Amino acid sequence: MATTAQTAMAQWQRIEALVQEWLRERQQLLHLLGMIRNTQLHANSPVGVTHRIQEFCEMLMDYISSGYFEIYRELEREARCFERDNPDLTRSIMRRLDDSTDEALAFNDDFDTEEHISNMFESLPQRLSHLLEKLEQRFELEDQLIVSIHQKEVPLQAIVH
Repeated sequence: MATTAQTAMAQWQRIEALVQEWLRERQQLLHLLGMIRNTQLHANSPVGVTHRIQEFCEMLMDYISSGYFEIYRELEREARCFERDNPDLTRSIMRRLDDSTDEALAFNDDFDTEEHISNMFESLPQRLSHLLEKLEQRFELEDQLIVSIHQKEVPLQAIVH
């Protein structure tokens, strides 16, 4: 029985490490977004921000992919394992994430290359503001998912018996 509890704790700790690394990626994403916004305010051309925008697009796609293909799946697995499954809440959150995913994909499509950045540079301030608004909504939803599943005590007593 102690082995089962130890296995459960090890699983929780593994997911905790994944979530913490993912949240660090989120902070890096926001930092880079802030740098782009500050730089583009003073730029009349895309020359000074092109590399950062491309880096941001890559980081944004990595963040979104990690969420869908790793973090959300692990959280859903944890919810079932520790009997914290709230399918209605999880489905609702996942549906609501689609809006910000669509915006992130559209932003990436419009700003992923030098040519695209050059063509779309005039719209960058508005697009960044809109994207940031969608990302803020996304982060709130992701935080709800983490809190509702992962940031509860590990129910060892449920696992032991």
